[in-house]
Amino acid sequence: MDIQQSIRGLLGGALVLIATFSHPVLAEYTSHGISLYGEPKYTENFSNFDYANPDAPKQGELVMAEMGSFDSLHQFIDLGKKPRGLFWLYDRLTVRGHDKNEIKTRYGWLAEKMTIADDYSSVIYFLRKEAKFSDGYPVTAEDVAYSLNLYRESGLSNIKSRFKMVKSVEVIDPLTVKINFGGDGSRLQILNSGNLPVLPKHIWQHKDFTQPSLDIPIGSGPYKVISVDPGRGIVYELRDDYWGKNLPVNKGKYNFKNIKVEYFRDRNAAVQALKTNNVNYIAETNLLRWNKLYQGDVFDSGTVVKDKINYDAPSFVTVMVFNLRQAKFADRRTREALVTAFDFEWLNKKAFNNQYTRATSLFNNSFLAAEGLPTAQEKAILIPLSAQLPEQVLSSEFTLPSTDGSGRNRKNLLTAQTLLKEAGWKVKHNKLVHSVTGEVMTINFLLPSPVMKPAIGAYIQTLKKLGISSNITIKTGTEYYKLLMQRQFDMTPSQYKVRIPPNTELRSSLKSEFAGVASSYNLSGIQDPAIDNLVEGLVQSDSYVDTQAYGRALDRVLKWNYYYLPLWARNFQLVAYQNYIKKPLQAPKYGYEVEFWWDERSK
Repeated sequence: MDIQQSIRGLLGGALVLIATFSHPVLAEYTSHGISLYGEPKYTENFSNFDYANPDAPKQGELVMAEMGSFDSLHQFIDLGKKPRGLFWLYDRLTVRGHDKNEIKTRYGWLAEKMTIADDYSSVIYFLRKEAKFSDGYPVTAEDVAYSLNLYRESGLSNIKSRFKMVKSVEVIDPLTVKINFGGDGSRLQILNSGNLPVLPKHIWQHKDFTQPSLDIPIGSGPYKVISVDPGRGIVYELRDDYWGKNLPVNKGKYNFKNIKVEYFRDRNAAVQALKTNNVNYIAETNLLRWNKLYQGDVFDSGTVVKDKINYDAPSFVTVMVFNLRQAKFADRRTREALVTAFDFEWLNKKAFNNQYTRATSLFNNSFLAAEGLPTAQEKAILIPLSAQLPEQVLSSEFTLPSTDGSGRNRKNLLTAQTLLKEAGWKVKHNKLVHSVTGEVMTINFLLPSPVMKPAIGAYIQTLKKLGISSNITIKTGTEYYKLLMQRQFDMTPSQYKVRIPPNTELRSSLKSEFAGVASSYNLSGIQDPAIDNLVEGLVQSDSYVDTQAYGRALDRVLKWNYYYLPLWARNFQLVAYQNYIKKPLQAPKYGYEVEFWWDERSK
């Protein structure tokens, strides 16, 4: 059954009531930008984004500290570990706006304008004649068509997914290219098609796209690579001849003359380098480290700024994923028991000084997060799938178990014991054993940093009370990444930040077809036909109503299946930098972008 057709038929009245959220069907039209809902905020002749400083000086350098290492400069395939910043080498057809008043809008970048078919079956991009690659070759429609076909055949799994609905690409003339979607076209597909990093055909047609490489990439973007020390560092230089420096979308952007990315094996060493001004920027993701490591005279004096930047957008959500490829996690009640045993309130109080909030959804702090009981719109989507769903999805409100934070979690542990017994587990000689298979329940936690060990260590002590023995494997950098891609873990932390609306990357994170792809984002190995159906419906939704209904329906199914253990959520970013690094007064909606910052030191 076509579920999307079903909801549209059942919700005709509701759609009429909120038609203002959905873009009306128009005749074929040409525009400088496209918005998923309504019209773009910025008109064709706008000067710059509100969150940019057009007077920012082009000077100085940003020296970023990153953890781990890298072994490839080819960022568009799954193989290899890539350094940060390679995206600065490439322009896309369009660029996303991050204004606080826009949910999802893209403006022309390589493309000066676009013509969109009234039924969204195709889009024609008109390239800017001045666009050139860093080696002087012009960017042409042939490059666009070549790049898109290359990504569809051999690209990263999330990029493949982005262009899955493309039927064909036509080169109309050297500066005009048409992308055809046929009957699968939608407004979201048009938006996604602009997010195409364009590669130089004259370079890649002589190389093997499927293999990692340390060759210096050629792109049309604002920066070029001038130095590489494999695994340790990379240096980008702002191109004096960058063709797009005066475009409205780039005014006040790309302000550092040089950007150095230096890799450290140890976070303590990176923070020490910041204190001594050997690096001048570190982005932090761990609140424990933030509170403990980023201390001292340079912070107290203001020489180094310790900045907690709040933003109004979906949360960064940290969860512990179950490796569903392991038979011990096959029963939903087993996973529910392990979620029930986790005492977030105690951990937040003892380890984080109550600075985190509990993650209740992968879509935390967004209009896609399910609340209360399913609405009529959600039921219209879920009822046709009911045979594949836990019965509670349609009848009950989902809530995570909670505690008083005292550390006495007896009530939840008794519930967990009951669930484990129902799933076929029993305690024998102080060990949890499956009554049918005889498997002893042990859990290997794979962690990317020793900083998380105390938090997981407390959870392990709780699991012991249930007869579950556990161990922790800590690997950093490429070693952690290798084990992650090989799926050598029982449980491991993962961080999510959903795009609004969800982009095609959601497919590679949740759909069955990616469960067996070693390098995909489907770390859990979820293989659920109901999830597949809901993800497709969500990705293809082209109205606010459909997007919200599919998102909340998907959220409910994910929650009630207990595919992950929610840990914490944050709506802030942590970054420390030298005080001569400056940023605009207004931040983008989805958090800061360092591309808009600058070095105030004179030349």
